[in-house]
Amino acid sequence: MIRIAVLEDNADLRDEVVFHLSHLGHSAVGLNDGLALDRYLATGQVDVLVLDLGLPGEDGLTIARRLSVTHPGIAIAMLTARGQLDDRLVGFECGADIYLVKPVDMRELSAVCESLYRRLHRSDEVERPDNGWWQLDTQSLELLPPGEQAILLTPTEFKLMRALVLAAPEAATREQLADAMGHPELDFDYRRLEAAVSRMRRKIEIRLGSAGVLRSARNVGYVFAAPVRIWPLE
Repeated sequence: MIRIAVLEDNADLRDEVVFHLSHLGHSAVGLNDGLALDRYLATGQVDVLVLDLGLPGEDGLTIARRLSVTHPGIAIAMLTARGQLDDRLVGFECGADIYLVKPVDMRELSAVCESLYRRLHRSDEVERPDNGWWQLDTQSLELLPPGEQAILLTPTEFKLMRALVLAAPEAATREQLADAMGHPELDFDYRRLEAAVSRMRRKIEIRLGSAGVLRSARNVGYVFAAPVRIWPLE
């Protein structure tokens, strides 16, 4: 049974989503803000978070950024009325695994939660080569440390990691990484790149309990300082 938290400040909509997800076989709980989520996570477990963006207090984007660091094992399905392309891109950059626009059919939302759950646990079901190498899984968008559980990457993090793997053992330049993010323009704000790399580095450090594999390369960009390859092999 998938454990789903629905973070939505509209009580009627929250109750409706929880009702339908529960009747579709999931364990669903409704919460109205970030503080309620934190209190719940202190004692309960969540596999998938269905996250609204326009919340009282801490907004959904900030919550997503925070959870991608503190709880990287929680998949995030953003469910919001903000449907513009820029909104979607920001959502993915902040940690969304999938971005849905209201209104959404509850059967589709249920299927999304099931898909995210399978992706989270895919490393327990599929045998991959190890041999001391890190693996970047192009099918599940996961980074697999040797002998450790998979680290679930956002689409933006996967693009950055792929650029780092392709450049390894040399450093990937800031320009290469910005291009991988879909921003080849000359006036790109590289603070966005630094923030994305910082979130990914923190996610890796939390999982491993140590630092050092994703490093800055002075005046160049970033380097992944461990044996790493793409899987399946390209």
